Amino acid sequence: MIVSYNWLKDYCCFDLPAHELAGRLSRSGLCVETYEPVGDDWTLDVEVTTNRPDCLSHIGIAREIAALTGGRLRHPASAAAEAEDLTFDDVCSVEVRCPELCPHYTARLIVDVEVGPSPEWLRKRLSACGLRPINNVVDVTNYVLLETGQPLHAFDLALLEGRKIIVRRAGDGERIVTIDGTEHALSPEMCVIADASKPVAVAGVMGGMESQIGEVTTDILLESARFEPRSIRTTSRALGLSSDSSYRFERGVDPEAVESSSLRACRLIMELAGGRLARDMGNVRADRWRPLSITVRYERLALVLGIEVPRAEVQRILEAQELEIKEETPSAITVLAPSWRGDLTREIDLIEEVVRIHGYDKLCETTRIPVVMSPLSPRQRCERTVRRLLAGEGFDEVMTHSLISPAGAQLAQPWHDGDPIEVRNPVSVAKTHMRLTNMANLLGAKQFNAAHAVPQVDLFELGKVYLPGRTSEDELPREKTCLSLLTDREEGLFVLKGVLANVLEALHVEEDLAEEPAQAGPFSAEQSLVLRLEGTLLGCLGILRQDIAEQYDLATRPALMEVDFDLLIQKARMHPTVRSVPKYPPVERDVAVVVEEGVRWAELRRCVLEQAPEHLESLEFFDVYRGEQIPPGKKSIAFSLTLRSADRTLTNEEADAARDRIVAALKERLGAELR
Repeated sequence: MIVSYNWLKDYCCFDLPAHELAGRLSRSGLCVETYEPVGDDWTLDVEVTTNRPDCLSHIGIAREIAALTGGRLRHPASAAAEAEDLTFDDVCSVEVRCPELCPHYTARLIVDVEVGPSPEWLRKRLSACGLRPINNVVDVTNYVLLETGQPLHAFDLALLEGRKIIVRRAGDGERIVTIDGTEHALSPEMCVIADASKPVAVAGVMGGMESQIGEVTTDILLESARFEPRSIRTTSRALGLSSDSSYRFERGVDPEAVESSSLRACRLIMELAGGRLARDMGNVRADRWRPLSITVRYERLALVLGIEVPRAEVQRILEAQELEIKEETPSAITVLAPSWRGDLTREIDLIEEVVRIHGYDKLCETTRIPVVMSPLSPRQRCERTVRRLLAGEGFDEVMTHSLISPAGAQLAQPWHDGDPIEVRNPVSVAKTHMRLTNMANLLGAKQFNAAHAVPQVDLFELGKVYLPGRTSEDELPREKTCLSLLTDREEGLFVLKGVLANVLEALHVEEDLAEEPAQAGPFSAEQSLVLRLEGTLLGCLGILRQDIAEQYDLATRPALMEVDFDLLIQKARMHPTVRSVPKYPPVERDVAVVVEEGVRWAELRRCVLEQAPEHLESLEFFDVYRGEQIPPGKKSIAFSLTLRSADRTLTNEEADAARDRIVAALKERLGAELR
């Protein structure tokens, strides 16, 4: 709500400049989003929460300021003289047929008014608050709305057929043209204000064009009412209409301000437009408000806040909020909640009022609740390590849907050779089965990027796959967490093998990784591998087949890999280990042997480790060569041996002897020749 700084001073005397006032209100729970100069005035945009409709008015905000500054709230004069020779019931009548939608309706009659422009002070205040001045009668209703929070509406009495007001439900098929010039179809769930034959206003939302105040208006009927909030909210949404009145009615208005606000408006209208006020009024009320008694205990107050607030200060704060003190004892104070504070119902509500005005900054900042960081589980540590490593390797993580089409699910099945699990109630025709692998979704992500001019991608996904039960169809799926990768880099197969080696090193997996040729799945037969860790299936990798690349409309054939992440977690050793710094230098020997084309590095490595001398510290592959110096059908594999002794420096003779024993073992078992 936008409020005027100068206008607030009419109701409360305070010396705070606009910026300090904004800060004080914000710290008390009424957040001031902006404050801006407007001529010789300032406007403050106050965010009012839904439980404080009383602050949707200048008097409500002024009441808060009075409590914060210790000032005294001044209410505007509302008494208006009534004409002795004019009675409301002699001229018009009011009837309420739906009290469940309109529990209180009042109407006052003012005759012989002169409609014209409003004075400058009134136009300036309305403009500062974002309302357009219209004429002195309509402007007064808007002024009292902003002043008290009670919406009002003025009808031209001469345009009301039968000179009567009927508050009723709309008839089926009835229509009305509102003052904004739009026509609306009404329904029986809506409450309308009608004359003897037709609706003249949508109750609590907007008036009708046919009965609005004009330049020729002389007699006005002033409406002030209270409507059921849910009805106003439903009607406003259904018609697409919103107004300052509906905004307040939706949140609830002060049940005891209906009559006083009407009288305040009558006083201002007669001051600005002349006229005579009829005696009595149309007043139909179906309920009655009774004040609620609430007690707050000083001991409970101190226990909740953690600080001692002086009793005199507690009493001052409650009285400043215009809460009537009913009883006070040494241990507690009892107050009557005013009609405009429907949010005050319990002891804790009064405690909040005290601390809100006393100052949240005075509360103790320490807490007795210890805050202890929860350690990461082994799975979380492994996932975090791998995600950081892959991000450092240049891979982007994707998160794809677990439900896919069966065509995509059949592309690769490293974990199960059966059909994917079908969903009984699929969300769409493209999500009918649970995925058996993540690689199909990575291809979909690759296709999407290629279609959006991003031809080269490096992707990974750490997600679950869902495998059919081993015994029956009714068995729950077996969930397996898999790490899947896709790359468009040159020599992508070797890139993925290197990435996997880095993952195993980061997780401190010490078991031997073995590679076997594979011809199944979406890979080229000559460029695919099955990976095993100590004989257990770890995963697969390879280059995508040409026909599948064409099916996905891909210009390149990416490399794909998927590994069992659950197995890696089982084998990971994430607890730090300490090794002493070696005292003696290492001795390195590079070896290149010529072997048959079918001999794999894994076989050669296994042979070296089985025949390893006691001083072998590490074994690293670094090259494979096929060329003129190598006979057809053979290849050269080069690797490096690192030897070190814990108690002395090895001699060259000892290193050469260890190398020769390894070469002899390779020749005997694999037919290798030293190059």
